Amino acid sequence: MKTTKEIIVIGGGVMGLAIAIDLKLRGADVTVISRDVQQAASWAAAGMLAPMAEQIADSAMLKLCLKSRWAYPEWTRKLEDITGMATNYLPCGILAPVIQQADIAEEQEKENAVWLDRQSIQFYQPGLGQDVLGGWWYPEDGQVDNRSLMQCLIQTTKALGIDVQEGVTVHGIQQRKGKVTSIFTSQEELEAAKYVLATGSWSSQLLPIPTRPVKGQMLCLRMPNQANQPYPLQKVLYGDNIYLVPRQDGRLIIGATVEEVGWTPHNTPQGIQNLLQKAMQLYPGVANWQIEDFWWGFRPGTPDELPILGHSPCENLYLATGHYRNGILLAPVTAALIANLILEGQFDPLLSSFSWQRFTTYDKDSQRTNSIQGKNQIMLNGSANYNGQGNQATFLQIGAKATTTATPQISNIIQDDKPLVIAGRTFNSRLMTGTGKYASIEAMQQSIAASGCDIVTVAVRRVQTKAAGHEGLAEAIDWQRIWMLPNTAGCKTAEEAIRVARLGREMAKLLGQENNNFVKLEVIPDPKYLLPDPIGTLEAAEQLVKEGFAVLPYINADPLLAKRLEEAGCATVMPLGSPIGSGQGIKNTANIAIIIEQSKIPVVVDAGIGTPSEAAQAMEMGADALLINSAIAMAQNAPAMAQAMGLAAIAGRLAYLAGRIPVKQYASASSPLTGTIS
Repeated sequence: MKTTKEIIVIGGGVMGLAIAIDLKLRGADVTVISRDVQQAASWAAAGMLAPMAEQIADSAMLKLCLKSRWAYPEWTRKLEDITGMATNYLPCGILAPVIQQADIAEEQEKENAVWLDRQSIQFYQPGLGQDVLGGWWYPEDGQVDNRSLMQCLIQTTKALGIDVQEGVTVHGIQQRKGKVTSIFTSQEELEAAKYVLATGSWSSQLLPIPTRPVKGQMLCLRMPNQANQPYPLQKVLYGDNIYLVPRQDGRLIIGATVEEVGWTPHNTPQGIQNLLQKAMQLYPGVANWQIEDFWWGFRPGTPDELPILGHSPCENLYLATGHYRNGILLAPVTAALIANLILEGQFDPLLSSFSWQRFTTYDKDSQRTNSIQGKNQIMLNGSANYNGQGNQATFLQIGAKATTTATPQISNIIQDDKPLVIAGRTFNSRLMTGTGKYASIEAMQQSIAASGCDIVTVAVRRVQTKAAGHEGLAEAIDWQRIWMLPNTAGCKTAEEAIRVARLGREMAKLLGQENNNFVKLEVIPDPKYLLPDPIGTLEAAEQLVKEGFAVLPYINADPLLAKRLEEAGCATVMPLGSPIGSGQGIKNTANIAIIIEQSKIPVVVDAGIGTPSEAAQAMEMGADALLINSAIAMAQNAPAMAQAMGLAAIAGRLAYLAGRIPVKQYASASSPLTGTIS
């Protein structure tokens, strides 16, 4: 028997619980599946919040860590207010002693740090080893008691009514057409609308992502305490592969080894000895302190030691794993970014550096870019010869030297961008084109090839009746590569559109696309402005969805209608930018922006786009795709315009992901005013 949930978070460590709490506080219904909360790496950590002391070199990772560290005071205060428990967050700063003379030479080159010489550092923290030559003071770093934090997170889930299913193992994730349909656990099969994988080192057991266990051993000493005297070690010490973290209750946490030993468990004499030797070099006094406890855990490592965050290969599965040494530190920012992505569809550009796709050898965006660069050459002053190889066409300049466009190298920038997925089917290109209004079949073939599109819409009635310009259309396109989007153009009522949609599905089957249930729904009774009928469109959509169609309805830019169509089960909504074939551009920006903001299905801007700049504008607004026909087919050089539109879709998408600067009412100089010659 299946049990249905709204959102399932797989993993009960700090990451899984933090995400679940953030989602719940925003109104979502969340279930957490946890094999054993006590086995999570979160319990074995030291709780250092030390992005500066660790000297993180990767700029994106440093930005992510700093953003999370800045969020810590408010985040922990919120948890404490809910539960009445203490997380023992402490912005205490971190001291990084230096033992090697070579490390002192760069003392002037560090920002947000203070250099302390031998005398100063001994004054600041008495009792340091004689080998310590000085050190860096990082005043903005801090610590949190990770076990207190975990207990507070667990209590918060109880206070908020989050369903945490403890002792449940996930054995498999069932997928179908690019979506997770359910998970198989040790107790039952569970299904949800959305899923989050936050299982740390164990993530690779469920998905082919490169996480691995990196064992770390730790121990705890009890600091001596004299009446009315502070504990002898007050400062967090961060050394070479060693750290000492004093807690306010007198415990001293020492960690941690870094061992590539697979799933080999337990503490070892050698591991504990190495920790104690390094600890005594930094602070000799620990040699005579009581050993209170020791333990071990598995950090979730990745090949580049960076986390894996954001979208996954499945449309409704999100990743929050691979945090390696910074899981406790990154909990607040990870929870916020994943919650924004799930509930609001808000993709923070910061996630771009942490996509699972950075580990893949096949990059769809790169392949598409290379195709445009190497095979589709713009024709500026002449006609072109089509070589009859579908989208592999090469355009040869006649009467002039061939010119190749310089397409930007963007694959490494947007490689983690969520692909366009419609009704469970993934497409590389975000541009759809049509087949009408071309001067010839050859011009249409060349344009489809130059655009790089994956979807071509075809008017069912015109093909069925072999209308002018559509003779031989079925044979002119390589339907093994291009996905057909039958449309109901010419239908004035819902009944007509339903009947034509059924014909379109049969037509797709005859052309070899047995599983094609797509239909672009058009119900247009208005002969002058060609505006769609909202009532007839909704009626037809509801019926076609019941019949198993993936419905892509063409509509006015009406946010309420778009939401009704989404609720009816449509695969996309396709608001018009302006009337069909008018070339007026995007005249409904405010309404389209609302549709994009509220839609949980792809938004395809259709009709009215006349230039590549207008195509880019639609993508910059956050549209998922474009459908452009007239602007290409009726251009003086249709293939060249097709390629321009393809590039505009890429540029607009990249600009949307990058995030534009805020609009200001005043000037802001781009060159600094300091250091000028006077």
